[in-house]
Amino acid sequence: MTTMQGARAERVSGMDAWQLYQETELQVGNGMSLIHVDRSSVPGDLREHVVSALNNRMHLMPAYRKVLLDPWFNPDRPMLVARPEIDVSAHVTALPMPAPGGAQGASKVLAQVRATHLDRREPLWHMYVIEDDERHAYLISVIHHLLVDGDAAMEVVGCLMTPGDLSAKPPRPIAPASSFPARPSAIVGDALRRKAKRLRRLPRLVAMSARTTGSRWAARHLKVKAPKTTLNCSLSGSSTAAVAVLPMADLQAVTEKYSVTINHVLLSCVGAALDGALAGRGERPQKPLVAAVPYAMRSADTSEYITDGVGTTTVLRVNLNTTISDPVLRLLAIADHGRAVKAVQERRGINLFRQWNEYAPGRAVNLLFRSIERFGLAERISWPCNVIVSNASGIAVEDPVFLNMPALSFYPAGPLYHGMGPSVIAMSWADNLCLSVAADTRHVTDAAVITAGIEAEFTKLVTSAT
Repeated sequence: MTTMQGARAERVSGMDAWQLYQETELQVGNGMSLIHVDRSSVPGDLREHVVSALNNRMHLMPAYRKVLLDPWFNPDRPMLVARPEIDVSAHVTALPMPAPGGAQGASKVLAQVRATHLDRREPLWHMYVIEDDERHAYLISVIHHLLVDGDAAMEVVGCLMTPGDLSAKPPRPIAPASSFPARPSAIVGDALRRKAKRLRRLPRLVAMSARTTGSRWAARHLKVKAPKTTLNCSLSGSSTAAVAVLPMADLQAVTEKYSVTINHVLLSCVGAALDGALAGRGERPQKPLVAAVPYAMRSADTSEYITDGVGTTTVLRVNLNTTISDPVLRLLAIADHGRAVKAVQERRGINLFRQWNEYAPGRAVNLLFRSIERFGLAERISWPCNVIVSNASGIAVEDPVFLNMPALSFYPAGPLYHGMGPSVIAMSWADNLCLSVAADTRHVTDAAVITAGIEAEFTKLVTSAT
């Protein structure tokens, strides 16, 4: 889109580029966070404080200075180029707080900005400031998954949470080994070298895929098929969002009582909430709902990976066992299936989807998603899940701050995709598990119906454990 004299370009990996290729008019690859802050220590205009605090940290966050570069002559993945300076104030917008205020009002703004496309001519991030009263305010941080994903996102959050004046800290450089001059000859040369490398490695990838298919056959009894529901619909462009807080002490009481994990409890509560929402509309499926759960294989052996730099994050498909009515039995069944599919993936240690993504033509992928949207094909496709549920890495610090303001709660939120259902993302914060639900209004009219169902199911589990 734009380039700079003397700049160096970084090639985007296939999986990160996928977040760009899948974008359509209604499907946006942005990650978001809703942060509740105590602004009482900030005199004057809160937006000006946010701009100043970001300027104070910009040299430590290269991702916030990277601009998309994808010229017509580029035959490979898009690139990112870091600008020496950016106008931070252009990336910070103050918005009014809708009624009734508080987390409920801020969630309305979160739903409003969920499908807002970021300007591809600028660094792909934005921050919204929503003042509530003299003490309370909310910030919405939006950043494209092309720039940060997984651990990289936590690095950015860590910088935004570092208190004090950071202007004197040395800038965080971009490794020269990962970049090349942003001039036509270098761009084309790098692309051709990468394509040649992929072609040479293709026979090994085919052989690895064949071996993995055999291991999948051995674990076929764990495979689950998501039923077709009204959750597996085309996006309308109208969103709803809601947030909830589950006390960590209560979560630990349930996990210790039944020897399960926080993820298992979260999945059980989400499954019950969605099942209840569908049952209330007379649409409860006869087969159990299925969740897509992002999972990082941190101990995976990547020595046999065919494509470099694809990471080890994969997606597990977990049976939510929504046909089991007893909350405890359902929780235990989810835990059993979750452990089993996780163990299989750990033994396999291979993410073929991410590796094959390196071979997918970007324009063809984009055309596929646009066709699904244009012709309303989502309802005709058999999708792998009914909901996306993710438990992000938490922040274990005392008295957390965000841009030099006490951060009372932090709710991560994710994008929505045609046919894949609502998105539920949780993160441990202080003594709580903070979670958000983002949904299209075709999923549910009000996402608060889902958070209410999650809280109701959680209360049942806590009661049974105490």
